[in-house]
Amino acid sequence: MRNLFLLILFFGLFFGVQIVYFENSLNKNNQIDFEDVSRSIVSIESVPNMPQKKFGSGVIISSDGYIVTAFHILSGTLSTVKIDQETYIANLIGFDEYADLAVLKINQESLRPIDFADNFNFKVGQTVFAIGNPYNLGISVSKGILSGTGRNFGNPYLDIIQTDAAINQGSSGGAIINSDGQLIGLSTSIASISGGSDGVGFALPAERVISIANEIIKYGQVNRAWIGDFKFKRGYYNKNNERVPALYVFGIDNSNIKGGLRDGDIIIDIKGTEARWNTLKASVNSILPGEVLELTIDRSGEIISLEIATRERPNIPQVL
Repeated sequence: MRNLFLLILFFGLFFGVQIVYFENSLNKNNQIDFEDVSRSIVSIESVPNMPQKKFGSGVIISSDGYIVTAFHILSGTLSTVKIDQETYIANLIGFDEYADLAVLKINQESLRPIDFADNFNFKVGQTVFAIGNPYNLGISVSKGILSGTGRNFGNPYLDIIQTDAAINQGSSGGAIINSDGQLIGLSTSIASISGGSDGVGFALPAERVISIANEIIKYGQVNRAWIGDFKFKRGYYNKNNERVPALYVFGIDNSNIKGGLRDGDIIIDIKGTEARWNTLKASVNSILPGEVLELTIDRSGEIISLEIATRERPNIPQVL
């Protein structure tokens, strides 16, 4: 009898703790002031070069009018931005087509910038919210989880995050926030057969958004990394008894590139992905000078893991 009582007590305590935890999680979500956070999200209409307008979303990152958005929703250097039913003309400061990010500027003060996460160690399964302008209906909120991290789409250095929060046409350029109302990603695309939300949306991580936006605001463009000039031949390589794409390097000029490529190197892997030219080009163009490019190569029959410390690209036409 005593054992039965202890068993009942144990289960009672266990489920009690779970209920308290669940209620605390709900209360944490309920503490987000979505009306306040939504003041940092804007609706964007691109002033078109063609008859059909493009529309999307943007995120205010400074009180004096800087806004980040998805580059692909823009069709010219001017856009209109709507904040609290007020419309402003926004100028294009700069963009990074490889990261699908652009920075706009409006002449307005005392705006409400988005809060950024204290750290960027995201966990798969954590609750997230997407805030944007789906179908140009106005600012809306949807809820989901962080479904995955490190997605690459041919560019392993963007480390795209995936969510099942509803993201639709017009949501691009909007915010993915955590349960503290802080930005963890910028919505960029969806995987969909229908064209609507199928629960597979993608966002550029906030850490990358910050670094690229700062470069654009400071220089008007992104300073590209450089690993030297070289020529290459596309081919295949027998890797672990599997025929994989490879890049055969020759004519290399990488003066002052520490630990760089050499003539005769065969690139067989780019940060864990296939060695294709478009992947290498996008990877180099997505990191800042001084950051490391990770390659696996065959050098005279020896498999080597290279960590190339990139340099700022010289102001002359380059291959990469």
